[in-house]
Amino acid sequence: MNNLKFNFAAVISLIVLLLYSYVVFMGIIYWQDGDFLKGILFTLLLIALVVVCVAIMCKARATRWKGVGKVGQLIFGGIILIVLGISSMPFAHFLKLVSNQKQISQAFEQNYEYATRVNKAYEQYVTQREQKTRDFLSTVDAGHGTSNPAEYAEIFGLPGTDNNQQKIDRMINSLNTALLPQSLVEANRQGLQHLQEGSKMSVWNVAMPANINRLDSTVKKSVETFAQLSKNAHGYKGDKNYPQFTYDNYVSQNTELKNMLTTMSMPSVLSIIAALACFAFMLLPYYLVEKDLAGLESRKKGAAPKATPAIPGATTPGGRQRRSRLQERQQRRNMQ
Repeated sequence: MNNLKFNFAAVISLIVLLLYSYVVFMGIIYWQDGDFLKGILFTLLLIALVVVCVAIMCKARATRWKGVGKVGQLIFGGIILIVLGISSMPFAHFLKLVSNQKQISQAFEQNYEYATRVNKAYEQYVTQREQKTRDFLSTVDAGHGTSNPAEYAEIFGLPGTDNNQQKIDRMINSLNTALLPQSLVEANRQGLQHLQEGSKMSVWNVAMPANINRLDSTVKKSVETFAQLSKNAHGYKGDKNYPQFTYDNYVSQNTELKNMLTTMSMPSVLSIIAALACFAFMLLPYYLVEKDLAGLESRKKGAAPKATPAIPGATTPGGRQRRSRLQERQQRRNMQ
């Protein structure tokens, strides 16, 4: 019965450790911005250290190891407490994210909304740029070269039968083709649509940080591409000093979301209580080991209480009679 209690306590302790470690794992995943490898390594290290220390403490108490006395058991117990204390930080971090679930979900949805507007933002940028370039060309055309004959001749002095308005339209169309290749815009729109299913997630979903990073990578690639297009298109008259395309709305929203997810929290009261509760559960097998395993360990090694041999002549009841019978048997053997 005692051994059954010990096994049951060991199972309960392991379950508690795994539940605690899962919360710690989630906290590390968010803290490290979706780095699964670091989360797995830290969690496995946490579990391994706690299990090994508990096993050594139980073994030392059950078998009376001379190398690990009371002080050694206290040291290993202290190691468990330190490990759980350190892990209370990612534990508290994930609890904070859970408590701010609504705010994080709204920020994530807003982040995705800004991401889907990158194409629209660039199209508006192109429209405004074309309009300002057209206004400049129209101003030069209206002056008929009186204020700046060299500039007028450079823009409208090319041979041909088209009038100045037709030349302006042609230059604007050429600028539009350079700034806004439709194949690229369509490919970018389809890429963002593939991420739409991940725009609504719970913080309990371990894929949330990775999905945020995929969205961020897609948007950054799009912004970089559009910025490069806007830079390469410079050279048209009235367009040389126009600023490159930027998308600050998404950048600021994404920075705010990342700060919420990756800023490590200090241990909270609840996380400290959870660590101490986990520590208490880890010691359950240790508390039961003396009654359950001390005798079992001896039996496994074949140890048994040694019987005290009967000593002839001992002053026990009937001792003299037993001695006489032994002497008679010995005499009969000698005669034969």
